[in-house]
Amino acid sequence: MDEFLKGGRGNIYRNKNIVYRPAEKWSKDIHQFLKYLHNNGFDKVPYPYGIDINNQEKVSYIEGDVYNDILPKEIRSDETLISFCRLIKEFHDLGEEYIKLLTGNEKWMLPICTPIETMCHGDLAPYNIVMKDNEAIGIIDFDTLHPGSRMWDIAYSLYRWIPLMSDDNPENFGSEDDKLRRLKLFSETYGLKVSDDKELFSCVIKRLENLINYMVGEAEKGNIVFEKHIEEGHLTQYYEDVEYIKIEWLK
Repeated sequence: MDEFLKGGRGNIYRNKNIVYRPAEKWSKDIHQFLKYLHNNGFDKVPYPYGIDINNQEKVSYIEGDVYNDILPKEIRSDETLISFCRLIKEFHDLGEEYIKLLTGNEKWMLPICTPIETMCHGDLAPYNIVMKDNEAIGIIDFDTLHPGSRMWDIAYSLYRWIPLMSDDNPENFGSEDDKLRRLKLFSETYGLKVSDDKELFSCVIKRLENLINYMVGEAEKGNIVFEKHIEEGHLTQYYEDVEYIKIEWLK
């Protein structure tokens, strides 16, 4: 029996241990990378089984919990944040090696961003992380995969996981002091090398502004997924959070 899964786009369903997703022009290149990760012992991502005659990509299902809405208290813990940092650090380290194998003919949903240091997931938010017993154990939904810098990928993670959000954002939690503490914990666990915290905040702003421009551009092209996101208020919230970071953290 098919089970439709919640996510950023529809028509994604699970049958037993296989997830079926509409294939895109970049799906084959994503599958190559997922196979590479598994071949190198990183089984914390879906295993790709190819694309069927109905143009559906097939990947393995990772058992666990995924949070699409407001995070429960236990997932806001330092232990969860540490496990997430370790997970994406391992992912980025392997991605750094994969860069050497690229031919330049690959197709990606998002533009390549420089400097090219690793493979960026592109959307390392809680809704793309599989949890088990409050520990981050897997990464899913690789549509936004593309070559880029570690900081480009990390910036959106900081926005979502610290979180660097305004009080008006329903997904926000923690005091300003707590956010600073979590930011330090994130940096130490991952091993970020930055001159000061303002460099991190500037990167987050740049990343969100890029996302805003991309959403608007896709909606203008008639992309119904992004049209829906804008109608739901996501774009307005990103604008408000950018202003919040500028006022509260870059003052």
